[in-house]
Amino acid sequence: MKTSLIRAAAAAALLIAALAGPSAASGPINAKHFFWAPGQSPQGTASSLANDLIYHGGSAGPGAIGIQKQPAVYLIYWGTEWGTGFTTPDTDGKLYSSKTLQNYLNTFMANLGGSPWAAVQTQYCRNVPIGTTTCAGIAGADSVTNPKHQLKGVWTDPTPVPDNIVTLGLAENLVDDPLAMEAMRASAHFTYDPDATYIIMTPPKTTGVGEQAVYCGYHSQTTSLDGLGNPYRIEYSFIPWQNNGQCGEHNVNATSNAFGNGIFDSWSIVVGHEYSEAVTDPDNFFGVQDGWNDDSTSENADKCAWKETQNITLAGHNFAVQPTWSNEAFDAGKDGCAVSR
Repeated sequence: MKTSLIRAAAAAALLIAALAGPSAASGPINAKHFFWAPGQSPQGTASSLANDLIYHGGSAGPGAIGIQKQPAVYLIYWGTEWGTGFTTPDTDGKLYSSKTLQNYLNTFMANLGGSPWAAVQTQYCRNVPIGTTTCAGIAGADSVTNPKHQLKGVWTDPTPVPDNIVTLGLAENLVDDPLAMEAMRASAHFTYDPDATYIIMTPPKTTGVGEQAVYCGYHSQTTSLDGLGNPYRIEYSFIPWQNNGQCGEHNVNATSNAFGNGIFDSWSIVVGHEYSEAVTDPDNFFGVQDGWNDDSTSENADKCAWKETQNITLAGHNFAVQPTWSNEAFDAGKDGCAVSR
């Protein structure tokens, strides 16, 4: 068989395997790592509070990086609605504008870098043996950093969002995923950065009701194989509309204020969740996660999902967040779900 045919056959086999991939509660489905709404995980919770994250080698697929050493974020508000503006009702009927939501989220991401919360992920690294649970004392370990000003750009893309974007969310082919295509457009609009996460928000019509359950977000990487798919690898995250009654609005703050605490609690919880997982476990090549995750493929935020949610203060404002997993704290006999290091 000619080499080109062998490659084509291998590509087809990988795509079929990915499309029929595992449906673990916290793990990749079609190379997308989902964050389920409370009580919505299809298999029950797979996260564990009794074991460490393990390094998996950082070598799965072209361009694999293991961790994001210099984390950066680009926020993309995709859809005509973001450009024209809209309102959304709180649970008491009070209307909040899309501009208030964007200001809430932009302020959160603009000030998360350098915070104690983001410092938890700096204990993880690359260039260490597979199976490593601590980077301490390992020569050559290349650790995640926690620079300030990690938000590098905000873009309102007024192009329409396809109507079927969420209903196909769990089954979309790896090589023609519209979210991956939007991430590629964003990387062209801004710049290509292998250490960045391109986070895509969509308007109210796109709530995350997939084929099995309600999800609040996911992260993945763009995929290319033998000329199929995207031209290069970047990390991206999809944040569907959060105020759907199931993804955590008012999870921390029972009443809302003018800044958006309460009504927009889920946005900082979910975006923070996806950001921290992308930093510590960015590569997801055909469902193979090669950064830091535990023996059930749960990542640092999965292990503390919807647990001990609380406010942290950034730039004088409160933001609802969840803790993320700390091997360091757990191995010292402390609570593994940490908000500082």
